[in-house]
Amino acid sequence: MSRRGLAPLALGALLLVGCATGQRPYFADESVIPVTPTGDPAIDAVLDLLEKVEPSTNGPATAAYDILRKFGELRTGSVVALSPGQRSITIGNTHYIQTEAVAVTCSIEPAECVDGFDPQRISDTGVTYEFYAADTAKRLRRDALAKVGPATPSTQNIAGQAATCVDLPITGGVAVYCALDSGLLAKLDDGDVLVTLTLYGATVDANNFIPPA
Repeated sequence: MSRRGLAPLALGALLLVGCATGQRPYFADESVIPVTPTGDPAIDAVLDLLEKVEPSTNGPATAAYDILRKFGELRTGSVVALSPGQRSITIGNTHYIQTEAVAVTCSIEPAECVDGFDPQRISDTGVTYEFYAADTAKRLRRDALAKVGPATPSTQNIAGQAATCVDLPITGGVAVYCALDSGLLAKLDDGDVLVTLTLYGATVDANNFIPPA
């Protein structure tokens, strides 16, 4: 089992903001995601948080996650920082930065970047750089189609934050999906990965959005 490091700037910012709550993050590209109800209230309650992002509620957020790829038990740390028009996703040694001016994939050690988002950099983690919202929503929709029994709604306290959750019985077990009121992922537990929120704050450090020189 191995643990990859977190970006120092991103983690430092998160520890400063602690566990405050705030407005949900917003990105222009996320606002056009079609939101189609499944018809199951328990599932739709979580999907609505993961998918429905309104332009009028574009507050900042920073979240830290523990990501466990169950096959091989590979554990990776992640920090996600979101601000209107900007996002920073650090997963292990890989740092994705998107602003109105740039979109780059960087390595933390050594500090170097290439243009565009390179998903292959994190292909061994079991998640994509969209895991914190959009990709988990896609997983939930797939499991909603494959469920073998009724979905069960619940609420949980995760990293000091209230989360809306749904349990889906699927072949081989139960998949659990939880989202914060901010729209960020709080927990994902399916057959492939376990992603758990460990810290959450409602501010960001602007340095997260500056690629290394």
